[in-house]
Amino acid sequence: MSDRNQRPDPEEMLAKLQQMQRDAEQTLQKYEDLRAEMGAEAVEAYSEDGLVRVRLDEDGRVAEIGIDEMAMRHRHALGGIIRSTIDEAVATHAMKMADMAQALVGDRIDVMGMVTRDMPEHLRDRARDNLDRD
Repeated sequence: MSDRNQRPDPEEMLAKLQQMQRDAEQTLQKYEDLRAEMGAEAVEAYSEDGLVRVRLDEDGRVAEIGIDEMAMRHRHALGGIIRSTIDEAVATHAMKMADMAQALVGDRIDVMGMVTRDMPEHLRDRARDNLDRD
């Protein structure tokens, strides 16, 4: 009889399934621990002059945009300033999530490298500064 016709041992299959479940539960617990430790809550970014603030929620969606009265002096450029501050907040959130993912997968995959590879250097630097402030 060939190996193809042999049925798998049910106990062995059950043991493998139980191990997979334990591994999944451990990964989920590690994720929850990391989330609590790293503060997976909202991230904030400020324009270079500090007059515009963007806050993203834990899912990376824009939750709040704060504009100081003094920013109104730059009406002609305000849209661009808001957009660049949103970009910075999104980059900050992406790097924060990449840190968490990197901690989960270890050295097997360069998650941070994948996230930051195509990110403009100035944006990457400002996002790192934001993370260092948290």
